[in-house]
Amino acid sequence: MKSLKILNILLLLAISLSFITFLIKNISFYQPEFNLGKLELLYSQSQFAQNPDDRKQIIEDEDLYAYSGWKYLTTGKLDQINIEHPPLGKYMIGFSILLFKNQNIGQIFWGIIFLVLFYKLALKTTKNIPLSLALILIFLQEKIFQEQLTHSLLDLSLAVFLLAFFLNLVSQNKESKINLITQGLLLGIISSLKYPTIGFIAWLTMILYFFVKKEKNILKKILIPGLVAFFVFLFSYFPFFLKNPQPISFFNLQLEALKIHLSHVPEYPKGQVFKVLSFNRWLTWWGSEKYIKTVFWNFLWPVLSLNFLFSLIFFKKLFKKNLLVNFWSLNYLLFLSLRLFFPRYLFLLLPFLYLNLCYNGLYLYKAIQAGGERKR
Repeated sequence: MKSLKILNILLLLAISLSFITFLIKNISFYQPEFNLGKLELLYSQSQFAQNPDDRKQIIEDEDLYAYSGWKYLTTGKLDQINIEHPPLGKYMIGFSILLFKNQNIGQIFWGIIFLVLFYKLALKTTKNIPLSLALILIFLQEKIFQEQLTHSLLDLSLAVFLLAFFLNLVSQNKESKINLITQGLLLGIISSLKYPTIGFIAWLTMILYFFVKKEKNILKKILIPGLVAFFVFLFSYFPFFLKNPQPISFFNLQLEALKIHLSHVPEYPKGQVFKVLSFNRWLTWWGSEKYIKTVFWNFLWPVLSLNFLFSLIFFKKLFKKNLLVNFWSLNYLLFLSLRLFFPRYLFLLLPFLYLNLCYNGLYLYKAIQAGGERKR
């Protein structure tokens, strides 16, 4: 028992040291003051310039979100910049600029919360403290996570609320209106951060989870959170409604956002996510349209993919035992396989694949242990 406590303390110290060391090494991302003039010039000459002749350079997502977030907070105009993504995540980046004069410092805050919630969900899944802590330490080394810590992107805050939503689902002991409203609030925030589709997939995951578990009052449990989520999504556009109170204006804005998404290389081959996970082969759609390697990939990704495949094959023994995590992984994987794919999108998948690997590993260990005891 004492040795277990020592192991837990050592793992916790290793996590803290690894996190702090990373921040110190990358302190240059958190020092520069937000430069509005520079981003305004960059945006005016970017791929979003109205005049095609002005399009001389590419504005990266992290700069686009920072510029959008600041503009949203200071002007309330949500229908002019980056309309294809809901505004809530960009408000958060804007507040980081407002509070710290730097768009990346807020990511540290989201990173810490993410690690805490990831640990809690891992503990719920494995019932094993050292394994859950070791999982956090391993995930800290993921380059895809490290990028989120140093760039003003939307995926990290989105992952935080996604983990909070799933934690709420697996932690609920009894049905209550407050719990249903909380689930709806979390779903609404998820829908308002980057893609409304992510909120829908999380809602669908909840529905499948309840049906397979044969929950009582399923209709109430899925409709109330869904309705609350819809109103939260609408509320995230509050500044837009102040300037454009007609419902048709909001409908047209969402229709325009949908058109932009549908125009993103519709001929892109399906299923490319599996090639990236398994072989680090990402098909580009620019230039000569060739396969390239992503810097995020590591040798564990094929292991995670193969492990998830085993969960699908052994549905009753593995998939159903870790139902919520596996349903999300399956639904999100299917979503990624049907659209234009960026490796960064895997950030919302990898934590759950890691959870599944830990669960299956423990299941196998216990099965072998039980088999050995029977032989005795």
